[in-house]
Amino acid sequence: MPFWRQEDRYGCVVSENFMKAVSIFSWATVLGLGLGWLGARAAEPPPEEAKASAERRAQIPMGGDLKRNPDPENKVPVFVAVGHGARILLSRDDGRSWEQVFWGLPGADHGDWACKAVAFADGIFVVPVGWGGSTTMYLASDDGRNWRHLTEGRAKLPDNKGGEIFGMPGTWGIAGGRGAFVAGGYMTMTATSDLGHSFDTFSLRSFKEDPRPRALVTHHVGPVYCGDTSGRFLALGNDRSKENPVFGNLFVTDDVGKTWRWLEPALLNAKCDGYSGIASNGEVVVITDQSGANAFVSVDAGDTWEGPFPTGSTRAVLSEVAGRFCLAGKPSRVSEDGREWQALPDAVPSGKLVGSDTGTLISIDRQRCNILRSADGGKSWDEVYSYEPPDIGGGAQGLRDAVFGWIAE
Repeated sequence: MPFWRQEDRYGCVVSENFMKAVSIFSWATVLGLGLGWLGARAAEPPPEEAKASAERRAQIPMGGDLKRNPDPENKVPVFVAVGHGARILLSRDDGRSWEQVFWGLPGADHGDWACKAVAFADGIFVVPVGWGGSTTMYLASDDGRNWRHLTEGRAKLPDNKGGEIFGMPGTWGIAGGRGAFVAGGYMTMTATSDLGHSFDTFSLRSFKEDPRPRALVTHHVGPVYCGDTSGRFLALGNDRSKENPVFGNLFVTDDVGKTWRWLEPALLNAKCDGYSGIASNGEVVVITDQSGANAFVSVDAGDTWEGPFPTGSTRAVLSEVAGRFCLAGKPSRVSEDGREWQALPDAVPSGKLVGSDTGTLISIDRQRCNILRSADGGKSWDEVYSYEPPDIGGGAQGLRDAVFGWIAE
């Protein structure tokens, strides 16, 4: 059925069918109807908040027309940073200045406007919005400034029994690679290889009959792309089981998210005390333990592991920056291979680090409502952007993720 399109008072082109669908699902959430595939339920918002959220989402244009791979002669390097409320910030000048290019409604760790991740691949940025039983959506952009729903509205999730798609499974993390975007959340993995025209989902609950001696109880599952050599995605999630707890749960897909396997890495189970991060530079995958004091390394995309390798840091955030692994903590450290770690300048702030193609470093943190920039390898930092967070409880309002990529001029 063709979509009837209209332009609302905000100048956004929207679909009438989409507006009806969003309202139905938002009110279904309020009324407690069964939408189990969306994930675990959070406290229900007041009806007026649910209505405002549905209306705001309906103002966002539909996708289906994103353009991959900008012309190498006419592409611009950019940073994109995101935080709760679907706050999306863009820098087109190597991180010197920033503008807010999208805002939804105030959000916290749970709810329709929770926002924790951003991924980039082939000239496209994708941002999942929503967590904790809310109606999750994926926003996307090929120019960094104009954001719309990744889907054109006609695709269907395999789990969705009918209607046009607009509510994605709850999403904690997302990764891009091999022409696809792969996401994880509670117990459902999601992937699209055609920019939202179709989706594959896989329920981790299918492992409940697995013969291994422990039950799978996980959430906060975040994927990472292991590089073009393997074409593999790994996903790491908490272990919430009360019996035989191990470092976490590691999953792998070799068919771009269509099917997954539950790995049982003996070395990590025996020697890794929890986890604080996972990162890949395309050749090496690194996992850091709960305190960041030790690293574990895989050179075969997660099949086998080595470690522990002491990092010399604690309470650190793991990032991959220009092929190197950085731990921003106390103190901050850097490694080429995850095995040997050297000191970073004392001035490096805690938080996530992102690098540009010129060597510029950007720092964000969930506890800071600003962006810091270094042009000298982390020796000195300038605050290049700050904002006033909304007066809302339920989670830190600092920026949660950032990524570097290229857009068309």
